[in-house]
Amino acid sequence: MNTLGPHVRRLLQARRTGLVAAVVAVALISSACSLDPTTVGDGGTGSSSSSVTSSGSISSVELSTTSKPGAAAPSESTEARIGEVSLSLVEAGGGFDAPVLLVADPTGGADLVVEQGGTIARNDAEHTVVLDIGDDVLFDGEQGLLGLAFHLSFIDNGLAYVNYVDHLGSTVIDEFHVADGRFDVATRRVILTIDQPARNHNGGMIAFGPDGYLWIGMGDGGGANDRFGQAQDPTTLLGAMLRIDIDTRDNGAYGIPPDNPFADGQGGAPEVWATGLRNPWRFSFDGADLWIADVGQNDIEEINVVDASEAGLNFGWPVMEGTVCFENQGCDPRPYVVPVTEYGHDEGCSVTGGYVYHGSAIPGLEGEYFYSDFCSGFLWSTNSTGSVTHWTGESGGVGQVAGFGVGGDGEIYLVSHGGSLYRIEATR
Repeated sequence: MNTLGPHVRRLLQARRTGLVAAVVAVALISSACSLDPTTVGDGGTGSSSSSVTSSGSISSVELSTTSKPGAAAPSESTEARIGEVSLSLVEAGGGFDAPVLLVADPTGGADLVVEQGGTIARNDAEHTVVLDIGDDVLFDGEQGLLGLAFHLSFIDNGLAYVNYVDHLGSTVIDEFHVADGRFDVATRRVILTIDQPARNHNGGMIAFGPDGYLWIGMGDGGGANDRFGQAQDPTTLLGAMLRIDIDTRDNGAYGIPPDNPFADGQGGAPEVWATGLRNPWRFSFDGADLWIADVGQNDIEEINVVDASEAGLNFGWPVMEGTVCFENQGCDPRPYVVPVTEYGHDEGCSVTGGYVYHGSAIPGLEGEYFYSDFCSGFLWSTNSTGSVTHWTGESGGVGQVAGFGVGGDGEIYLVSHGGSLYRIEATR
C-alpha cells in the first residue's frame, strides 16, 4: 500500500544525486491556508514586474522566466522549450464575488465560476447565475461553496456535483441535474456528508478521475499539528483522498470501487484511496497522473504527482511536512510519497494547485503543471521530473490566487479571490 510510483522513484533518484533544493524552514503562520486575507500572512515579497492600471487593478502582467535556484535540473529539451516562451496574465473576467474555481461548461457555453458564498455564475457580460445555494452554505474563512465537477457522461445524463460547507460546518457533496444551462434545485440529491471538527482544512476540490469515479480531497479536520489525529488514520474520511462510484448506489447514495484499498471496510474506511494529507485544497488529473497541491503548516508547501491507479499511498502528514520530518526529527521518510517539488514560507504561505497545460495557443508549454500561492501570487510551473520554472521571478502579479481552471478554449486561467480571472497567454 506504500508502493512508490514512477514519478516518486525518479524524484528519489534526483534527491540522491543532489538535484532537489533544501527548503529554508521559515515559520510564517501556524495554519497557512485561509481564504480570508485578514488571517493569512503576507507571503513572499520582492520586486514586481506587474503592469498596474490607474485604478490599482492588474489588467495585464508581464512575466519573466527564471529557473528555481537549486531545483531539479531540467533536461536540455525542457530548458530550450521553456526558454523560448514569454508569458503574460491577461484579465479575462472580473467583478465576481470571492471566486475560487473556474470550470468549463461541457456543453460549450461560457465558463462557469464558483463563488465561495454559494453561487455559480457564468463568465459572461451578465454574470448569469446558474446555481444559488447561498442560504445553505456557510461562507466564513475557508468555508463555503468550494468545488464543482461535471459527470463524465454529462451530455447524456446532465449530472453535476458540488462541494460545500453547510451551516453545521460539515462538508457536503450534492448532485444536481442541469437543464438548459441551469442547475435544477428540485433534483438535488445529497451524496455524502462529512463532519468537520474545526473551521479550516476543509479541502474542497472534487473531480472525476480517468477511472470514471468521483474523487474528493479532504483536509485533516483543521486546527494545527493534525490536532484530531485524522491524517494517519485510514478509518476516517479526513486527511485523505476519497474515491467513490457515483453511478452505483450500494448504500443508497453511492458505491465503493472494488479496488479501493479498504473496499471491504477492513482496516480503513471504504471510501479512502490515500492518506496523509493536510489540506489538498486543489488537485487535478492529467491522464493517469494525479497532481495534488497540499497546503503546508509552518514551513513547506508541496506538490505531489502520483499514478492515479496506485491505491493506498500515504503522503506523510503529520510525520512529514514536504520532505522534512515535521516534529520527530528522527522520523523514517521511506513509507511516504515524496513531493515532486516544494517551497518554503520565504516564498509563499499557501499553495494553490492548478493544471497541466495542453492548450493549443502555447505549444511550448505542453506538459507543464502550473501552480501559484495565495499569499505571494506567483506563477510557477513544474513537470514530473521536478524541474521548476519561475514565470514571475520572486514576486507575484496576481493577489489571492484561490484557484485555477481550464476554460472551454483549453487554456489555463488563474482565479483571484479578489474577483478577477486571468488567462495565461504568450507574449512572444
